[in-house]
Amino acid sequence: MIKLLLLVIALIAGIIVSPDLAGHQGYVLISFANQTIEMSLTTLIIVAIAIVALFFVLEFILRRLFSFGSSTRGWFSGRQVRNARRNTAEGLLKVAEGDWKAAEKMLSKSAKFSDAPILNYLAAAEAAQGLGKTQQRDQYLQLAAEQDTESLAVALTRAKLQIRQQQFEQALATLQDVQPTSPHNPMILSLLKQCYLQLEDWKALQVLLPQLTKADVITAAEATQLHLQAQCGQMHHLSQQNGSDGLMGYWNSLNRKDKHNPALVACFVKQMIVRHADADAFPILRDSVKKNPEQALISLMPQLTLPDRHPAIVSLQDLLASNSNNPALQSALGQMLMADQQWQPAKEHLEKAIALRPDVTDYAHLVATLEQLGDKQAAAEVSRQALQLAKPNQA
Repeated sequence: MIKLLLLVIALIAGIIVSPDLAGHQGYVLISFANQTIEMSLTTLIIVAIAIVALFFVLEFILRRLFSFGSSTRGWFSGRQVRNARRNTAEGLLKVAEGDWKAAEKMLSKSAKFSDAPILNYLAAAEAAQGLGKTQQRDQYLQLAAEQDTESLAVALTRAKLQIRQQQFEQALATLQDVQPTSPHNPMILSLLKQCYLQLEDWKALQVLLPQLTKADVITAAEATQLHLQAQCGQMHHLSQQNGSDGLMGYWNSLNRKDKHNPALVACFVKQMIVRHADADAFPILRDSVKKNPEQALISLMPQLTLPDRHPAIVSLQDLLASNSNNPALQSALGQMLMADQQWQPAKEHLEKAIALRPDVTDYAHLVATLEQLGDKQAAAEVSRQALQLAKPNQA
């Protein structure tokens, strides 16, 4: 605009001044090399103005041409971006629908022109895994990582897909790489919990539990359940690796609260029975039953193979003296007396157990006891009652 104004001013000035110069045109001589150019001053001014005008016109034409090329390129690139946005949106819908093949094609194709290519690659990785293309999945994850080398989203997506593919060791390695930078991230903690459970890494799970609770990943009740599961799992591993001695050492290392937990006592006793260390387990079970006469513990007493059952029988009799209406105690004592071949008292306690709580297992023990006592008719009648209990619709 300024250049055009200058050109107009120059033309107007030429029109105004030229009549005055018409009678006094002056003389101009230009010499270069062996050439000379002669002209009047008026002609020089007109030529100069014409040259400037020509430059302005050429500049205008060139600017328009370049502007047209830029707008054309912008139109094409804008069209590619619009197509990428549309394909990305449709691809994400296909992921939600489980149409993995179409999703992978749309998302990978539009990633280059997407506003957020990292999202395209992450979703394409999920689609590739849905198609069972693990190698292609890892390539998409690598492309996503190249968009942002410190992206937590990429690491979490990789771990989730690895867990879904049951690649728990690889997922654990992925999570352990990013955990130091995000130690309180709830998603990392939750995925770590899944890996530890699947890998049965009970020690690591126990260490993780306080963090899970603090980050509100699990409730207090879930923390208690996971603690019991981890402790029982650890006992099982020690039982297999170090036998009853290693198991006993681990039990002695537990705190008082855990030692008084009936569920953990039951886990310990069961593992000791598997290792044929019943006699070592008996004192712990006996003391626990005295403090917590729960059915889960009481039912373990008859499962013990003891060289001398008398202490166990006396212990159960003492408990019954103050709790005679406990069917679990009556049943356990009856079974212990059976094992000790004291058939008549065994019969009496089993009958009391059934009267308090009809149970198919107690009926079976009573039938065996009656047969040992030679009372075939009573054994047949008890068998009929047991059948009615097991199949109430069949008279």
